[in-house]
Amino acid sequence: MTSETHTSVPPWAAGTQGRMDELNPGLTEDQIAIVAGYGEERAFTDGTWLWRTGERDAGFFLVLDGAIDIVNTHNERNEVIITHGRGHYGGEIVTMTGRGAMVGGRANGDLKAIALTTEQLRRLIALESELGETMLLSFILRRMRMIAETQGDVTLYGVAAEAETGTVRSFLSRNGLPFHFVDTAEEGAAERLGALDLTPEDRPVLATGRGTLIKPTIRALAEHLEIAAQIESGGHYDVVIIGGGPAGLAAAVYGASEGLSALVIERIAPGGQAATSSRIENFFGFPTGITGQALTGRGFLQAHKFGAEIAPARCIERFDCGAPHRLTLDGGDVVTAGAVVIASGAIYREPPIANLDRFTGGGIHYGASHVEAQLCKGEDVAVIGGGNSAGQAAVFLSTHARRVRIMIRGESLTASMSSYLIDRIERTPNIDVMPFTEVEEARGTHKLETLRVLNNRTSETTDIDTRQLFIFIGAVPATDFLPEDVQLDDKGFVITGPDLTPDMLSRAGWKAERTPTHLETSVPGVYAVGDVRSGSVKRVASAVGEGSVCIQFVHRVLAETA
Repeated sequence: MTSETHTSVPPWAAGTQGRMDELNPGLTEDQIAIVAGYGEERAFTDGTWLWRTGERDAGFFLVLDGAIDIVNTHNERNEVIITHGRGHYGGEIVTMTGRGAMVGGRANGDLKAIALTTEQLRRLIALESELGETMLLSFILRRMRMIAETQGDVTLYGVAAEAETGTVRSFLSRNGLPFHFVDTAEEGAAERLGALDLTPEDRPVLATGRGTLIKPTIRALAEHLEIAAQIESGGHYDVVIIGGGPAGLAAAVYGASEGLSALVIERIAPGGQAATSSRIENFFGFPTGITGQALTGRGFLQAHKFGAEIAPARCIERFDCGAPHRLTLDGGDVVTAGAVVIASGAIYREPPIANLDRFTGGGIHYGASHVEAQLCKGEDVAVIGGGNSAGQAAVFLSTHARRVRIMIRGESLTASMSSYLIDRIERTPNIDVMPFTEVEEARGTHKLETLRVLNNRTSETTDIDTRQLFIFIGAVPATDFLPEDVQLDDKGFVITGPDLTPDMLSRAGWKAERTPTHLETSVPGVYAVGDVRSGSVKRVASAVGEGSVCIQFVHRVLAETA
């Protein structure tokens, strides 16, 4: 095999002419020399696996002579996706995060390569700005193509309309994992489950080359797919951030970039509610808009770039305030922290609809990403809510659904929705606004089929056929894990800074000689940012701002307790 540039172009590259150089960039001789300064030259014989699917901390390999085959191991076919020659490198997002690889890498012919560990790669990307930008962009584009073409060995078996399957699909998608989905409700699909010695009653089933999970929990999924953080029980961090939405990720980026050891604990997946937004159009710097998953995915990668540790599918079971603060995670792991940032956000409020829990995830949703959109093709769907989130979801879903009904309790959308969204809704022929409308009951045999709705002005009820209902009616704060010393307002949001009265501080046992700083709670060294904070502006840009600003106060409290 000659040491040429990538010599085979995969079929999915068709139509991406303007992006192929960014997807698989060839480094110049000067850039190769820069990479060599961070790693070491190594030699491999033909057929040697440099890394295998599922392997953590696989490292980074830049070809000097010979070639690397990137191999898709789905169904043990060992299909070569692309071959990288001199000046090209293997890897994608997991190469920098150190999580489980989705595809394998194998030497094609005798290979000489510059090898970097995960930590060396992070250091290179952080210090070499121009080269780092090139490599990061290629990693992002490669993962996007992997998702689009479902590369990798992950297969999910289940029924699309069932809540349990929806939970697993959502977890995989929100964590940016490529996977094959087999709807066992379709003709002939059950036979594929039978080949695994399983029955339809076992669904959902996740199968990889490393084993099979039956009705998996979120934690089990994360550990099996090697995306769970390897947290050392008893470890100490400068700052522990609870919540991986825009506020938490911003705190992680600024904290880690300024030399703090930072750990992010996230209950499901990085991105929070923002990641479920189909498009954010009023975020500064993105005039054409950006999806919530794309924005927060970049924040996740940026935090890793500076060395922050992010732990998805973990939660806090006990929070003991002190010096240092002590946090017990699910599973019994204990970590301590000099400072804690509460960025747990809020959870969408559930309206008083009969049978709501029965269909949640199986026809009733609290976010509108591309996963949910696939369920709406050719269907009549309904959206409850009159805010921007509801408007963005309705516009997005209208490109997939036959008809979208927006149901609001009041007379019009003008009281709570941005004018640009209202104008867009009015111009979209398959979106109807139903004023004075409240959903009383969800009905169906095995999945959602109809909604019983009430006109709150005339008291008339009507049955509306729909298979998918999306709910965006505000949120309640995620603060159930907090100790009593952290003072909350009457709605459960965390009170901070000047809004804390002397009585509140006295009840909390405030021990510092100073008064709380901006964003600091009633416990010294514990801060609240984003949607969970009382009085915060519920916008992505505001959350990012608060998450970044609070790090300057973290530095102060660490200096006080040093």
